[in-house]
Amino acid sequence: MQLINRLFPALSYLDPASEAAFRCHLVNSARQGTVRLALVCIILMLVFSLTDILLGDDWFSLSNSARYLAAFSVALYLGLSRYLIGEPWLQGWLAVSALAILLLAVTFYAAANYFGRLGEGGPLIVAFAIAAIPIFHLQQKLLLWALLLSSVAFIKYCTATDTGWSLFYLFIAISLCLSWQRQYDMLLRSQYKAVRLEQQKAETDQLTGLLNRRSFEQRLQQKLAQLLPGQQLSLGLLDIDYFKRYNDHYGHLDGDLVLVQIAQLLSKDPELMVVRFGGEEFILVEQHPAHCTTALLQLPQQLAALALPHQASPFGVVTASIGVVTLGHAGKTLTTGELMQQADTLLYDAKQRGRNQARQQQLT
Repeated sequence: MQLINRLFPALSYLDPASEAAFRCHLVNSARQGTVRLALVCIILMLVFSLTDILLGDDWFSLSNSARYLAAFSVALYLGLSRYLIGEPWLQGWLAVSALAILLLAVTFYAAANYFGRLGEGGPLIVAFAIAAIPIFHLQQKLLLWALLLSSVAFIKYCTATDTGWSLFYLFIAISLCLSWQRQYDMLLRSQYKAVRLEQQKAETDQLTGLLNRRSFEQRLQQKLAQLLPGQQLSLGLLDIDYFKRYNDHYGHLDGDLVLVQIAQLLSKDPELMVVRFGGEEFILVEQHPAHCTTALLQLPQQLAALALPHQASPFGVVTASIGVVTLGHAGKTLTTGELMQQADTLLYDAKQRGRNQARQQQLT
């Protein structure tokens, strides 16, 4: 099983979640290329039919009729696919490709009977056309190549048709394409992995591993756009109390360790979006039902419960203050700047009232 997985990059190169994200990315990025390839295939099938007609074949002979049906099926799905996205769109193209291969196999059989022999060119062109499809990975193309190979093998061994060396050359071509496709699959995933890694580095704070300020605004806007009636969004601006005194007393290395420990505490809840805003400030965003109190209000107590020593603080331990602004579905049009300004005002109020506490305002 491990050997099989290693042969197919789609099964082993990325973890399942990353592979699913890569497939979605590939489908979106290769959509226009797939449309152009489909149009080229339709034109080629019509050109081959016209060539046979000029050589004396009937307009609606078996071979031409099969080509017409293959071209029509591709064109029909080309129109319908505009209304599909993601995996259904991909699976639809896989089914249409398989249908086109079967119809072209009928064309091979009829053309071989008309001209007295099946040439190598037709099956090889179909094999290379499968290799050129940008949205299919090795397993999917292997299924299509196997369907093409078995169709030509059926014509050779189950009919009286002279196929010459078509099956042999088709097998060689598919074998070469298999090796190329495996390398191509690995290259695409390697490139995607490198881009994701660089993107992650750009959006992540190096010390704490949290999201950084650069990635905050876009993600907040996404959460606001996803806010539904009956839901609320709470944004909190958290600041560590007397953190400058901590650095002066214990040193900056110990101060960095405290930041990491606080980041770990804040990251325990997977429902929270946690951002290191800068220095000792953190931004936290939570979506929750309108009838529930936000968990952000409990963070000062949870941090104090860690009992991280802070001799330069009147509390004796590391504490934090937080300003929380909460809005419902009707407030989703507010800008990031407006929310941050309100949260900053509430944070200042919490500090003025003695620190180590939360202040909240409900926006209506």
